[in-house]
Amino acid sequence: MSIFTISPDLLNGIEEDEQVYFTDILFIFTQKNSKYKVAKDKNGEILDIYRGIEKNADTIKVWLEFMSFKPSKFEKVNIELSDIACEETKFFHLCANTKNSKEIIMYSKQNIKKFECHNDIVNYNNISVKVFDRDEAKSLFFESITIQNNYNNSQVANNGSTITDSNNK
Repeated sequence: MSIFTISPDLLNGIEEDEQVYFTDILFIFTQKNSKYKVAKDKNGEILDIYRGIEKNADTIKVWLEFMSFKPSKFEKVNIELSDIACEETKFFHLCANTKNSKEIIMYSKQNIKKFECHNDIVNYNNISVKVFDRDEAKSLFFESITIQNNYNNSQVANNGSTITDSNNK
């Protein structure tokens, strides 16, 4: 099970004509058989930050509602964030303390203000955090979907094509 930290930068950055990122990234987590989860802190401060985002508020509300269904698609990380003032630092702190999965999704790496990002990695307190932008995350989720068709001794018509003059018996 992969656990991702979703930065508010992603939720704030998606423009009206980019709503596909909600379906292709965020709603991947809500699917019943999804192998992905979203990290949250033990007190739910991260969820409060998500709820406080005004841009895309209606879509975020629906996403959070779907995420609340059982089994939960949130993974609770046993950390306290209330002592951290900087929002960006809260999310990197959460990500760095998520066991076996230190991956954060942002709208753009260009929006990282407090930390240096080199080769898609932010060093947070000597812990490497992998950063995905919106397009990299979308590609990551869709790479894992593989459709394989094997046809042996057969003629197959795909995508509306037809077979004529077949000699199959």
